[in-house]
Amino acid sequence: MGKIHSKFPNYYDNHVLNDDEKYNLHLRHHLVREIFKGNFSSPVHNILTGWSARVLHVNSILGTWLAEMSANYPGCTYIGVNSISSDEDGKPFDVEFIKSDIQNEGLPYDDNRFDFIVIRFCAWEYSESEWKDIIKELIRCLKPGGWVEITDFGMDFQNPGPKLINFLNNLTNIKCTKDKNINVVNKYEEFLMETNEMENIQKQTEYLPIGEHGEKLGETALQFAHDNINMYLPRYAKFMGMQLKDIPCIADTLCEEANENNTMVPITRVFAQKIL
Repeated sequence: MGKIHSKFPNYYDNHVLNDDEKYNLHLRHHLVREIFKGNFSSPVHNILTGWSARVLHVNSILGTWLAEMSANYPGCTYIGVNSISSDEDGKPFDVEFIKSDIQNEGLPYDDNRFDFIVIRFCAWEYSESEWKDIIKELIRCLKPGGWVEITDFGMDFQNPGPKLINFLNNLTNIKCTKDKNINVVNKYEEFLMETNEMENIQKQTEYLPIGEHGEKLGETALQFAHDNINMYLPRYAKFMGMQLKDIPCIADTLCEEANENNTMVPITRVFAQKIL
């Protein structure tokens, strides 16, 4: 298994999550499941009902997705991999957590091991070249005929206001993201195709409403966005010339504009099958 190196560590490396961050991660999972009307888009229902499938979730921080999958498709083996230790309190008996860093260590598994592999919400963590290596590593561990699925937020917002557009442009141009493509979600199909090992490559994008126009879902998403800005913008503040004390006001301003403009955030799933 190859090593994938990066100058910028994952946010969660050596980071102990507080209760607000855990709530935010759980909420993200539920919002995404709601707009897609399910926990996956790959056609793996028949595989999962076979009572012997092996499922791997890369970047499994809390294990919410795995716990729900275990409840909906009992009898399979579920493994979550992350570079930090996961909270195993109350985990289902058929769910296992492994501490391993795909970026620097690869996956600790033999070739052709899993029937279904998912990786979610890592778009900003890796450069395009790192993403290509990560996808190759996922495919290495995937059985022929198995499916890989990548889920991420995109940056092609519907109805963005001028403040949001300016904010995203500034975020794109700061030093610590210059080798990253923050809209890399639009490249996943290309990366999968370039491996010459995948077929049936598909893409599904749904839009999450931010604000009152989305009723209860939109109001919940608005609060999620507000909390997300307050939690994670401090990571980039010094690169963007911001004072930490100004971040709550920035969160208020961006979310008020999103609510007024009926802004919609794209979330995309790209999935493909390994050639037999």
